Amino acid sequence: MPRIERLEPSKHVKGRYLVFLDTGTLVKVGEQELLDFALRPGQELDGEELCRLQASGEDTAAKEQAARMIGRRPLSKGELVDRLVSKGEGAANARRAADWLEELGAVNDGEYAGMIVRHYDRMGYGPQKLREELFRRKVPKELWAQALEQARPQREVVAEYLAARLRRREISEKELQRQVNALRRRGFGWEAIREEIAPYRADSEYID
Repeated sequence: MPRIERLEPSKHVKGRYLVFLDTGTLVKVGEQELLDFALRPGQELDGEELCRLQASGEDTAAKEQAARMIGRRPLSKGELVDRLVSKGEGAANARRAADWLEELGAVNDGEYAGMIVRHYDRMGYGPQKLREELFRRKVPKELWAQALEQARPQREVVAEYLAARLRRREISEKELQRQVNALRRRGFGWEAIREEIAPYRADSEYID
């Protein structure tokens, strides 16, 4: 049976330990594995126990990496899983790590969705852009409606946008069309744009 030759703390990751076996195998574990498996130099591990130790160590490593990611910036659960996998974690370990942080309250897709909506709303974007961001950030669709309720009415944001860019009451049709196109790209619906842009040139017609 494989025998532990020595245990060493990792020089690069706090709380990580390196388990060197006489077979040349290196197993990376956390403090929890040291306790759960009572690891010590000279200890022999049968095949089943070694497999469980390796699996537990990988699971712990995924949780540690997930916690570091969430500590740096908020993420949706889906984003977190994708990032863990991109860093080399197995898909199953990544999902378990994300579930673990969700249970702890460190990952909350509902709160994250609201934060995304408020952020882009403050930047002057419309509902279509907000939905695109929620989709891009892998927020579950069933959470969108409640999050989108936190955005201001479209007409209010459009009026604010136009007031900041159109200082005069009578603007050329070309300039008005340019602003219409910009607002459409920002994710606003045509009705909200039409109502708010009309006072700047009431006798103009604009292209949808």
